[in-house]
Amino acid sequence: MRQTTILLAAAAAAAALLAGCAAQPQLGSNSAALIPRDAEEERFAADFQSFMEGALARLGSVPGVSVAIARSDGPIFLDAFGMADIERRVPMTPDTRVYIASSTKSFVGLAFAVLERRGQVDLDWTLAELAPDVAFDRAIRADAVTLRHLLSHTHGLESGGMEFRLAYSGEHDAATLWRMVGQMRPNGEAPLGTFDYGNLGYNLATLLIERRLGRRWQDIVRDEVLRPIGATQTHPDGLAELRRTQTFAAPYGLGPTGPERLNLLKIDSNMQSAGGLFSSGNDLSRWLTLQLAAHRGGRPLPIPADLVTMTHRPIGTLDQSFGPYRRAGYGLGWYSGAFEGETLYHSFGGYAGARSHVSFMPSRDLGVAIVTNDEGAGYLLVDIAAAYAYRWFQAGPEAARREADERVEQLVTQAQRRRQAIAEDRTRRADRPWRLSLPRAAYSGRYCNADYGTLAVAADDERIAVRMGAIDTLAAPFTEPDSIRLELVPGEGRPYQFEIENGRAARLRTPERVFERCG
Repeated sequence: MRQTTILLAAAAAAAALLAGCAAQPQLGSNSAALIPRDAEEERFAADFQSFMEGALARLGSVPGVSVAIARSDGPIFLDAFGMADIERRVPMTPDTRVYIASSTKSFVGLAFAVLERRGQVDLDWTLAELAPDVAFDRAIRADAVTLRHLLSHTHGLESGGMEFRLAYSGEHDAATLWRMVGQMRPNGEAPLGTFDYGNLGYNLATLLIERRLGRRWQDIVRDEVLRPIGATQTHPDGLAELRRTQTFAAPYGLGPTGPERLNLLKIDSNMQSAGGLFSSGNDLSRWLTLQLAAHRGGRPLPIPADLVTMTHRPIGTLDQSFGPYRRAGYGLGWYSGAFEGETLYHSFGGYAGARSHVSFMPSRDLGVAIVTNDEGAGYLLVDIAAAYAYRWFQAGPEAARREADERVEQLVTQAQRRRQAIAEDRTRRADRPWRLSLPRAAYSGRYCNADYGTLAVAADDERIAVRMGAIDTLAAPFTEPDSIRLELVPGEGRPYQFEIENGRAARLRTPERVFERCG
């Protein structure tokens, strides 16, 4: 076993911050050793690595994990386990770029705080002020919905397919998105002032501010947040070129016998402001150090401490939990709530083949970032491992390990049941016959929906392929005549019904929407 990575010297860390195959995953540390800080942290690092290696071996299906654990003066644990790319035999390291999904929101929230301090943005600007040329439905109260509402998920709005276009298909342009801004509807289940988590608020806030300032959200986050803190391994765009020179984690899901590579890839067109960053363990350590140092005080920071802590303060209120993590408030990208009696701030993210846990506890001067390229058992393992880290310092090593081991055993059982269910479902679906009434060529064509975009269907004697922007998938038979099963999002299969008119497929329909033939 390679020696655990434990990072060191507060002075050096502060200075850095201020300067701004089908084989099973390999287990064990993928990092070189660094200098220990003190005896307690050295024991914690050894315990934590032992826990991670045991949990990953017990689960046997998590491709890779990257971990950063930090204090206000720098990281105390920085390591990676398993594989970034199983087929290419590329290990996960603290340099590997992993998609952090909705953890992006905390970076965007801080960028808006910086812009407001500079006087370029006012978080109390309303939709009506920011888009005076748009004829909003009076029911959405455009003169009352502010940027602050948008960034705290209390805006009371719904949109058709804007979030899907931006986060999944990547099929959009400025004119289409602006048209959809004017077609927003009131959210009948969560009116203005009611917390309702989603991507729409961040998508809409950045669209409005991009138009006002003439700056893309990617450039705003890069210039106002990433460069000041020296986060050189965190990227909102330029992915095609970066993938030629840097290591990016490939996305995986759970299959009947182990991890399976997913075909939905993040590219520039579907990287968006509510979930549009790849980051590394190294950079997430910097991010945590900034948050904790802002609460700690006592030294200058590359972004003023009061702006950083402002993003933590609740705007929206709620009463929810995510596993062991309570959620009572939401600020500018950060949830807040009690964890074993102490306030914890957190910003989680999830997507096909990716999961991120980013959190910090000011009272313990401790932050944890754990990311994985897995939507199987790794999806929950990141939260279990983070809880272990906090409980190690709260309740002691023995209690922390006992609690975490119990949760891992439960996760092992869940993963086994899920693998069995996946196998049974695939066997059942493999026996389905095609129930198409026309020659396959009759189904080929383009099917359009004004909100969600275009499904391009290409059918031949061997398969029916469907493309929707960045999404490329194969249709499978379904149980009804002239129907197919599509997974536009991996693991989320849904039936689509062809409607036949005059001997050809005229449209594709789901219970929620219709795609008319358009070519």
